[in-house]
Amino acid sequence: MIKIQNLYKEFTNGKEVLTAVKNLNLNINQGEIFGIIGLSGAGKSTLIRCINRLEEPTEGKIIIDEVDITDLDKETLRITRKDIGMIFQHFNLLSQKTVFDNVAFSLNLSKMDKKKIEIRVDQLLKYVGLEDKKHSYPSTLSGGQKQRVAIARAIANNPKVLLSDEGTSALDPQTTKSILSLLNRIRKEMGITIVMITHQMEVVKEICDRVAIMEDGEIVEVNTVEDLFREPKTKTAHKFINSMHTSVEEEIINPEDFKGKIARLSFVGNTARDPIVSQVIRRFNININILSGNINKLQTSSVGHLIVEFTGDEEEVNKALAYLKNQDVTVEVI
Repeated sequence: MIKIQNLYKEFTNGKEVLTAVKNLNLNINQGEIFGIIGLSGAGKSTLIRCINRLEEPTEGKIIIDEVDITDLDKETLRITRKDIGMIFQHFNLLSQKTVFDNVAFSLNLSKMDKKKIEIRVDQLLKYVGLEDKKHSYPSTLSGGQKQRVAIARAIANNPKVLLSDEGTSALDPQTTKSILSLLNRIRKEMGITIVMITHQMEVVKEICDRVAIMEDGEIVEVNTVEDLFREPKTKTAHKFINSMHTSVEEEIINPEDFKGKIARLSFVGNTARDPIVSQVIRRFNININILSGNINKLQTSSVGHLIVEFTGDEEEVNKALAYLKNQDVTVEVI
């Protein structure tokens, strides 16, 4: 659906050149919710603004539904952008316009018949649960209501792609959850491909099918959300996952401070609910000391993590580790 090939974006400040996106390649599938996560300054917002050419790429190709938008002239790009909706962190609503007028904005630009506009806007406001706010102004709305108006506006032209640039960052956790639920419903019922830029791992866990980790303008890891939580490949991914819960891993897990062997165990799906640790203790002549642990509930499964110390005869410990691997547990000796 979306293919990004050898993308560069450079900004020039006098004689200084800043490369915000570096030789980036990425494929996003039709109908999936794809997350792009990174710390501030990683280049993720620049990337998403390149996807609809709000920022002009310095080099490379962006192909959406088999159309290379980097080759389009301004008029053709304007028409093509109807297929690409976008929501922003701070909503970008017109403060002097009513909710109705904000949602109708792009439809008016398309010169749609006024009666059809009224019907369409009414449908959209009902869909996002704001039919009673039709004649209200943005200043009277909560943050969650403003973002629902922005979402209604973004999907007014039935786009193929919806881009979200930190669309939940300004919202409290409960409101974030409701907005993510709405976006997931839009994906399922309308078949829209959604690209989520975020620095919140909770957003990725809640809604995304796959995720890319971005660092210093580059993609350093692409994975399904389940595999990312189960076996992250990069330090940045580890940091994001650890940030979701109170973890003592980085503070106390120095193998030299322990007599036994320290391992990080990752459990997926039903394995996360099975009493595997007690099974290992009964089966092998070893002791297991649990140092930290958590379970993350994803869209379709759960991923659990334990940091444990194995003590006992080395041969027995190695047998226990092999047994865990055979039970579909990911074992990483620290």
